[in-house]
Amino acid sequence: MMTGQKAVNLEKLKNAGINVPAFSVIRHEDFSAGSFDFAKLPVLADKSFDRFAVRSSASVEDSETFSFAGQFRTFLNVSRKEIENKARLCFASLHADRIRTYAEKNGLSSDDLKMDVIVQRMVNAELAGVLFTSNPQGLLNETVITLGRGLGENVVSEKEETTSYYYSTTDRVYYYDGKENLLSNETVEELVGISEKIKAILGDYLDIEFAIEKGSVYILQARRITTLSGESPLILDNSNIVESYPGVSLPLTVSFVHMVYAGVFRGVCRRIVRNEKVLNQSRNIYDHMVGNANGRLYYKISNWYAALRFLPFSQKIIPVWQEMLGVKVKSYTGEEVRIPLWVRAMSYLNSVRELLHAPKNMAKLEKQFWAVNDDFYARFNESMTNEELHAIYSEIREKLFGVWDVTLVNDMYAFIFTAILKNRLKKRGKSDDQINATISGISDIESMKPMKALIDIACRKDEFSDEEYRQAKADYIKEFGDRSLEELKLESRTFRTSPELFDEKIEYYRADPERLAKIASDLQSHGVPSAVKLDPLTNFLRKRAALGIRNREISRLNRSRVYGIVRQIFLTLGSHAAEQGKIENARDIFYLTTDEAFALPTNAKELIARRKEQYELFTRLPSYTRLIFENAEFDKNHATVNSYQKHSSDNRLSGTPCSFGTVEGEACVITDVSAAYDIRGKILVTKMTDPGWVFLLAAAKGVISEKGSLLSHTAIISRELRIPSVVGVEGLLETVRSGDFIRMDGRTGEIEIIHKESD
Repeated sequence: MMTGQKAVNLEKLKNAGINVPAFSVIRHEDFSAGSFDFAKLPVLADKSFDRFAVRSSASVEDSETFSFAGQFRTFLNVSRKEIENKARLCFASLHADRIRTYAEKNGLSSDDLKMDVIVQRMVNAELAGVLFTSNPQGLLNETVITLGRGLGENVVSEKEETTSYYYSTTDRVYYYDGKENLLSNETVEELVGISEKIKAILGDYLDIEFAIEKGSVYILQARRITTLSGESPLILDNSNIVESYPGVSLPLTVSFVHMVYAGVFRGVCRRIVRNEKVLNQSRNIYDHMVGNANGRLYYKISNWYAALRFLPFSQKIIPVWQEMLGVKVKSYTGEEVRIPLWVRAMSYLNSVRELLHAPKNMAKLEKQFWAVNDDFYARFNESMTNEELHAIYSEIREKLFGVWDVTLVNDMYAFIFTAILKNRLKKRGKSDDQINATISGISDIESMKPMKALIDIACRKDEFSDEEYRQAKADYIKEFGDRSLEELKLESRTFRTSPELFDEKIEYYRADPERLAKIASDLQSHGVPSAVKLDPLTNFLRKRAALGIRNREISRLNRSRVYGIVRQIFLTLGSHAAEQGKIENARDIFYLTTDEAFALPTNAKELIARRKEQYELFTRLPSYTRLIFENAEFDKNHATVNSYQKHSSDNRLSGTPCSFGTVEGEACVITDVSAAYDIRGKILVTKMTDPGWVFLLAAAKGVISEKGSLLSHTAIISRELRIPSVVGVEGLLETVRSGDFIRMDGRTGEIEIIHKESD
């Protein structure tokens, strides 16, 4: 039996059909006998090979606990006549002083140390390197491939320039850091595929050495990464939150969002449990509902599941929540929530009470919001001191964020009634488009009011005098000036902070009078199509779902107004700091956290400069949908980042149909909403949308998104605008490019590329 794990692993891989160079093992007991015949090694039988690698395979090397990495001898490019000498040197390295010291440090005795030696056919590599099935820094769902030209020894000893590839095993996308792109996409995929096969044989968290010769990949050795266990991973998932915070969010937004989510979830758990002792035991859950990495915001998904376990019937509620938020990976873990039996019993009653009272509590919240909103605008002016700004910020935080948690109860109200309605309609034989028609047509939905008002001004602009137009513009901004693309990022420009954007949007719609007239007409038609007939119970369920959805949209528009207030407070702080020479310009304030913005550190300029450089890197990193960390989340740091955009040759895709209708047209792929796009008469294709996208969607012929669910903003707004929509389309941005001519069916969710732009 072989002694070292290295030799054992190679034997397992060879037997499983992995491409391992031919090798033989000299076992320690055969060598110790003193009469070992090196010339009879089976690997030497093939006379066409004249170069070999001689490697150690010690009993303690590459084990579950100890790696002994770099401690024993390895020799490359060994000739046949040198094999015996090099093998003896390998055996002798077992007794080196450094090995004895390392063993003693780790509590190992000399009896634990035994050595086999591997003699392996040398691969004359054009490229060689190491593949880590999980990033050793502690990112478990990212494979790292580091390689250079020539032999692997040159890569390890840093004699060659290397390139590292970082591959998300969840999203199947990657980027590389290095001066030279050494691998084709096909080879990257091949290496990852081989590593997945090896994981099935040897387990997770592996360090795999490989070489590439004449296009063939050879596996030289594989061992455990002893620093990773994966026992209690931290999972970040961007399901749903990416609608509100797509791409990177600057530090001010990130810190503000952390504070908001902690307060909201603490409040909703208090509503359900109503026991401070139990709540305090779970502070680690609701105080950390969101995380951030590489400038992007994520849900700490395990904590979400833990929080949902506070609810009665959580096993039934969790799948509903997953569907409504568009969570793709359905399996879940999370901290176990231990609640005394009597508290659990009361939570059932509290949950039912809160759900029944959700509509009434949402009405109270709206009233309270408008009181705070009106008070702010009555008091606010740009000459307020920093202390006054801090005081008014603290007031708003206390008055609103302490009660905003009712919106989560209302979300659950909307989710539950929508799910029950869908299930009932399916059981009664209704098709997807009939189900969507039943859910759509909610008259005067709040999210549509900004669009209606804007279109009305665009249609009537020629009737206005200059003064009347200025007044209409001022009135619009006063009521809807905070609704914009990426409106929940404090750094976003809005009609309120940049009024010139309003004039640009008006002229954008007026440039196509025919499309403008159609939008205006569509916005006037609402209600359930007459073809969908509902029995009394189904109609009741529809009204409950509609009420929840309507209140959800009201709260989201009001939320944009709250963020608008906060945005103005910090921009004013930024203006003061810029005037005093403490920062370069007012908008630099967004590169500070909320605490830093109020305290303004003396090194603010240097801190902002470092973060701008850091964020320049973040914008070049691909946006992963899920990050699984060994422990705490961390940000990437690279010299260079080169993202690879995968492209699929598929011509057909499918997703969740949300708004009926079949259209054909040119695709307009939007990956950065800050860039200018003309999507009039085109089919808008994107990863996800937020409420502010209503201004773009209105001009589109149809909309398809990679993210989303039946209650996502893409779905809700497209239904109200009467344009076809399909959401939750996997691989969308890998397949469809701007300029492709496509057909989409909002009834079935089917998408077909009729003609590719590159054809």
